[in-house]
Amino acid sequence: MLNISWPGTAAEPKGVRPPALAGTWYPESPSVLLATAHGLMRLAVPSARPSGKPLALLVPHAGWTYSGAAAASAFRLLAPGAFRRVVVLAPSHYGGFSGYALDDVERYRTPIGEIPLSRDGLSKLRQEGLARVVPGVTGREHAVEIELPFLQAALGAFELMPVLVGRTDAASEKAFADRLAGLDDGGTLFVFSSDFTHYGPRFDYSPFGPTSGAARKIRELDATAIGLIARGDAAGFRTFLQEKGATICGRNGIGTMLELLGRIAPKFGATLLAHWASGEMPGVRDDSSVDYVSMAFTREAGGTGSPLTAPPAPKDVPLDAPPLSGEVGRALVRVARGALELDLAGRPEALSAALRSLASRPEASRLQAVFVTLKLTDPREIARVGELRGCIGQVVPTHPLDLAVVTSALDAALHDPRFPAVQSRELPTLSVEVTVLSPIRPVGSWKEIRIGDHGIVLEKGGRRALFLPQVAVEQGWTVEETLDHLSAKAGLGRGEWRSGASFSVFTGQVFHEDGGH
Repeated sequence: MLNISWPGTAAEPKGVRPPALAGTWYPESPSVLLATAHGLMRLAVPSARPSGKPLALLVPHAGWTYSGAAAASAFRLLAPGAFRRVVVLAPSHYGGFSGYALDDVERYRTPIGEIPLSRDGLSKLRQEGLARVVPGVTGREHAVEIELPFLQAALGAFELMPVLVGRTDAASEKAFADRLAGLDDGGTLFVFSSDFTHYGPRFDYSPFGPTSGAARKIRELDATAIGLIARGDAAGFRTFLQEKGATICGRNGIGTMLELLGRIAPKFGATLLAHWASGEMPGVRDDSSVDYVSMAFTREAGGTGSPLTAPPAPKDVPLDAPPLSGEVGRALVRVARGALELDLAGRPEALSAALRSLASRPEASRLQAVFVTLKLTDPREIARVGELRGCIGQVVPTHPLDLAVVTSALDAALHDPRFPAVQSRELPTLSVEVTVLSPIRPVGSWKEIRIGDHGIVLEKGGRRALFLPQVAVEQGWTVEETLDHLSAKAGLGRGEWRSGASFSVFTGQVFHEDGGH
């Protein structure tokens, strides 16, 4: 179970490193962050897969918009509880020092929760002149932190050993690899954080000319590095760096990794999982570019599939898509409830379990609009103020289905302008309902609207309003009565829908917290 501390609810624990990237490099909302991590891992399923349990991972550390899917192709290989301890080696971008920097705080915190540091493990790495606490270098560093929410989503609880890598040579890398090898107990995962070639004027590295025409040669350069890494050729990798001046920011950590693998897994297998560049991504316009590579290392060789060569994107729901199964619908309701439990009460267990239950369901990754409705369950409160406590969603799909449910649940609880924000103490007295919308289509006349089958979107004069399919049925309205109320909701007169208005319809699958739909 993750131990979570929430700003404003208690004093900040002593010895906790707070997140430095939340809300910029990755989402700040705990529920959105957790759902995003699971969604990226699910989208990365088509990538290559090693045949055995990972011993070590090599992952990028840019913002999730750029390299999140590449990192997810590695973290998706992990199962809850598979490792009790994770060592993360990353370059230091903000401090210069020799050797390896350790941290002396008690825990690291992300929006999802706190991760305890393995004090026993870190004590085994300390060595005068090689590995020690370096004051001030961990606070702003992103190259460890960016991996942590993925590890929390994939593994659940674990102990962390963060290590920043400074200036090293072959001798110090071999010496530190000896110390890391002492941690190899079958329950320890080694994660090496590094981006690959940094190219362009921003990085003062342009041996192949302008970035716009250098993509192929950059790929070839990194392919050489990947080949040396896959063969475990530590000496060849160092020679390559020296001859090419390659701007692989985690090169010293990778050198350490190669020395480590040679010690603990002489017959290791390497699987390339993903490789692309920021400059190749749709919509990116930049005179500089960074390559992202993910690899997995196992004790024995073997694997299947091909690496991802571009970030996978969620697809629109097909017009002829069959209805969601009851199993998926019930999981989505648990996702909505779990999002409220996490963001309002700091309890991640329900959302984690619900998202894991969707890991093999491609439907959860398709772009589809949803609404989440919160209702009171206390008859006395219903008699006093009515049943509805919040209802918000999307008309046009903007998120994968599971993330759409999370954002809609949070919006219904916190941002419905008709109601005050839901408080954590109210959660036991609320029921959750998820409505999954079909693609919206226009109709030529209001006479085509079928009560009980259709949700309705009314538009006129720049005003717009929507009713879900169940609204008219619950109220017992006719089509004309429904449109009168919908017109009023849009800020129009009750009968103004009769001229100059346009109508669209959709169907909706409604899933209730009691398992019905």
